[in-house]
Amino acid sequence: MSKSIKHSVMNKIFTLHSPLYIKYPNGETRVIEEIFQHPKGILYFELFWEKDPKYSIHLIKGEITGDGPWRVGECSFHVLGCNHTHPQMCEMHSFWQQELLQRPEQFRVSEVVKIALEKGAILPKNYPINDARYC
Repeated sequence: MSKSIKHSVMNKIFTLHSPLYIKYPNGETRVIEEIFQHPKGILYFELFWEKDPKYSIHLIKGEITGDGPWRVGECSFHVLGCNHTHPQMCEMHSFWQQELLQRPEQFRVSEVVKIALEKGAILPKNYPINDARYC
């Protein structure tokens, strides 16, 4: 039985500016583009989620524990170490950043918050919802 996280507590994982990745119990990993607090756990978007939103936006159910790495359900969330710690994931993240800068039209950045809210995400009171990127 999974516990819900409390709405009033904003875990550090949601305020980091460093890239994150998730590790599933089977060892599979995914680099995270966007992450949101959700009443049932964590909602996250994989890099390049636009290519296949049905399979690239995930809700991980469970209480958020830890200060990094964090655990939610049976998964763990980690800061992506780019000093030869996670070379393949760092390469993927760098490629995504380059594509975002060079061809922003192929990304749906403005839709992330809208989709997250539709899926029940909780935004902190100081979230830049009025930022032009989210309108």
